Amino acid sequence: MEQKVAVPSSGLFTGRDPQSLERSLIHVDDLLQADFHSWRIATYFQRVYSTTHQRGIGFKAFFRAIDEEGALHPTATIFGRIADPEDAIRMDRMRLLLQIKTFMQARIDDRWLLTNIHPRMMLGTKDPDVEYLARLLEYTGFPPHQLVIALREHAGNFETVLTRTMDQLKELGCLVLFDDFRAESAHLDRLWRLSPDIVKLDHSLIDNALHSGRAKRMLANLVSLIHASGCLVLMDMIETEEEAFLAIHLEADFVQGRYFGKLEPRATRLSAVDWDGAFRNLAIRGERQVFQEVHHHNREMSQYTSEFMECAWAVADDIPLEEAAVKLLDLPRVERVYVLDHRGLQVSPNVVPAKRAAHADPRFKPLRDSYGATWTRRSSYHDAIHNPGVAQISPPYRSSITLNICCTLSMAVRRREHAYVVCCDVEWREEEIV
Repeated sequence: MEQKVAVPSSGLFTGRDPQSLERSLIHVDDLLQADFHSWRIATYFQRVYSTTHQRGIGFKAFFRAIDEEGALHPTATIFGRIADPEDAIRMDRMRLLLQIKTFMQARIDDRWLLTNIHPRMMLGTKDPDVEYLARLLEYTGFPPHQLVIALREHAGNFETVLTRTMDQLKELGCLVLFDDFRAESAHLDRLWRLSPDIVKLDHSLIDNALHSGRAKRMLANLVSLIHASGCLVLMDMIETEEEAFLAIHLEADFVQGRYFGKLEPRATRLSAVDWDGAFRNLAIRGERQVFQEVHHHNREMSQYTSEFMECAWAVADDIPLEEAAVKLLDLPRVERVYVLDHRGLQVSPNVVPAKRAAHADPRFKPLRDSYGATWTRRSSYHDAIHNPGVAQISPPYRSSITLNICCTLSMAVRRREHAYVVCCDVEWREEEIV
């Protein structure tokens, strides 16, 4: 049954305050909606999950128009039909009212509601609409600590407005989400100055990472940088198992998208049975992939291990490195062999294959001579020095000598009563990087 609480006499809605806007609401099958031209406008929700807790921790609220055929139209289409800035303000305030009151109908007090302040409201008026939000929270009785407000960075010099808005929202008691963060356009220094609670990454970063090993490594480092700044990371628009697995593999804190659930007109609590299956499958896949990666990594490097150990034992027997490494240098993809002392200092010149293109490139000539360099920060040194006589294999990393991706074989040996670490860099295939 449909029941109109009130019908606006003229204009879009009556007034701009919560009380006036609520009089324009319509109850349709216990759902709150409002009229807009020939459409109904309503709120829809999509669950947000914690990858660590493996359960829903909140709901992202969406604003949709429902046409006469029942099709849904997005927020941009709704605001695209509004020419008058005053009407846009009323519509955005109606959106917030609808989202909060609809969410409150679910009586969920331990989950977040994620929404936003429309960019036109934040940057097109003298003051952002935080004051209205404060009045709305007081009017509805909705606790601000359950509200996560998304703010988006815009082109131009709006940092003062953005900073002031974030401060006001935090003073109000809300959490703040930095929306659609792009590594190429947003400034990391601005991120730590603004200090949002959550950063939502632009979906293009995930899409690129699915198709490029380099983009995947860059995204992993970006997530680490965001975590280092004190923020949590949300990846949204997750639609496939590949995207879901990647988001979890890269240690995103929160995920959201059609893979985890479609838009729903109501916010409802799920039981453990409802959400556990998808995460269990992803966890099993993750364990399987880690095993495969380790197995593949060890298999790839095993063809070098035997010859490398022969080289290391020859060095321990005081045979010159150039002679000890002859057979090792004949193997494909070997880039260089060198020796460190017990402090991690390189005490031998690099011994390299005669025809390795990486060492013939004149652009890398300043990096070619690493005699006297310190490699104490490298895991290859630490792992070897703590496990003498046992060959170690490092994870793939970017070499500062050739700028290739490589792995390092290393082994600590004793020569003339002193400890040394023999090392061999092997080029790693880019497509194998995870």
